[in-house]
Amino acid sequence: MLKCLISITVIISCTLAKHPHILFILMDDQGYGDIGYTYPTNDVHTPLLDQLASKGRKLNRHYTSWLCTPTRASIMSGRYPIELGIQHDVFDSNTEECLNEKELLMPEVVRHNGYATHLVGKWHLGYSRWSCMPCMRGFDTAFGYTSGTTGWITHKVGSYYDFYECATSSEGGLTWDVLTKDKGIYSNFLYNKRIKKIINNHDPKTPLFLYLPMQSVHSSYYAPENYYTCTDHKRCTMQAMLNSAEDLIRDVISYFEEAGLWEDTVLLYASDNGGPHSAYHSNGHLRGYKSTLWEGGVRTPSFIYSSNHKIMSDKLRGTETNCYFHVADWYQTIISLSGGWQKYERATGNEMPASLDSRDQSYHLLNEERDTGICPRKQIMLHIDPVKRVAGYYKDGMKLLVGDQDNGNSCSGTEFYPLNIDSIDLDIIQLFNLTADPNEADDISAGNPDIVADMVFDLTEYLEKQRPLQCQLPTVDGSYPNSVVPYYTPWDFSEGYLPSSAFQKL
Repeated sequence: MLKCLISITVIISCTLAKHPHILFILMDDQGYGDIGYTYPTNDVHTPLLDQLASKGRKLNRHYTSWLCTPTRASIMSGRYPIELGIQHDVFDSNTEECLNEKELLMPEVVRHNGYATHLVGKWHLGYSRWSCMPCMRGFDTAFGYTSGTTGWITHKVGSYYDFYECATSSEGGLTWDVLTKDKGIYSNFLYNKRIKKIINNHDPKTPLFLYLPMQSVHSSYYAPENYYTCTDHKRCTMQAMLNSAEDLIRDVISYFEEAGLWEDTVLLYASDNGGPHSAYHSNGHLRGYKSTLWEGGVRTPSFIYSSNHKIMSDKLRGTETNCYFHVADWYQTIISLSGGWQKYERATGNEMPASLDSRDQSYHLLNEERDTGICPRKQIMLHIDPVKRVAGYYKDGMKLLVGDQDNGNSCSGTEFYPLNIDSIDLDIIQLFNLTADPNEADDISAGNPDIVADMVFDLTEYLEKQRPLQCQLPTVDGSYPNSVVPYYTPWDFSEGYLPSSAFQKL
């Protein structure tokens, strides 16, 4: 049934009476050339993803951070990484690094909007305290690993096991376990089994938010033999990994269909950063790669899809948008799709967090009647890194890069990094017109001093929003994993949470 506001014969707005199920698939390290539809000459084939993208709406200007932890933090918090102090690097093991527990994460709001919330896959936003873990931050259940990567078969990072499950409820509190029983089973098979269980046990009357941060296509580069279609070069392994990923996604869609959920589902698809500098990956014609601010490091494939014309306007189906979309925008967009802020504010007495960087792009992406035709954002503050003293900023089709983009500095706890104008090296400026020069081959800064001055002024206003870098946190003595407790698991029991029975047996 539709709730429609009608004036004479003109439909002003129409929305579903029931909010859609939301399936958010976040690929890991998938470069702009690691998917079929971005270039006709791509050497990999992704027929399922190409088909979904062709019938949905492609986000041609989807921008991320240069690494996965900052990107995932932006998705969950709706903030640029500089405001969280985690822009420089990924979270390490055996440290107190954690996405600030004071931040209100997106799944917590979605859950207050009546959704069942589940995570299957990668977290990588801190595990030192129970309050850092996803089941304490808005997810009813989580299943997967805490680190940047884990073994496809061993489920180990080095010598230590990183595979867990957790759940939280008002009745049962927090439950948690390490999944050593799953050693020797390919990760995607385990994710498949878990998702099938979630959907089979799901009440279709309750809206579902399933966050699937994929292990594909991050290193280590591996897929079972049956997924290979060639073996003579490293791109064959990438193709096999993509075949496996599509197999998983295809099964997930079939589970939604069998449960009668798919027609009321919106699918969101993106990658967390560009492909690494590796023969396994490709960023197409884009310059650079993961851990750089060039387009190849921060511009990723993304699309949105729904088979339901009440969710996605038929006029937008099969189209694409060149409007800017920053990965932080998923925060407000997903919350809007789930019903907005009213339920959360009524239930908690708290208001929407102030000064969010996220923009609600749901109308622009899905609803032609309610979209104004104006891009939801005009600019993106891409990055400020006081360690490498580099920055990036987009505005009106232009891209400003500050500092030496080949600077290889790493964060050290013994160094002081100023959080002011000295954070960046303004002696080195580059400007690119991405409409005319998407490969970033022609620096036009010398001929456009007014544009440079305007963009530098805008960028410097963000310098005061920086927070101290979390990379300054030291390794904690006695933290997990270690030789006695060989698992990635929280080691802070100050909140009174009890470890699982499996943990107690150690």
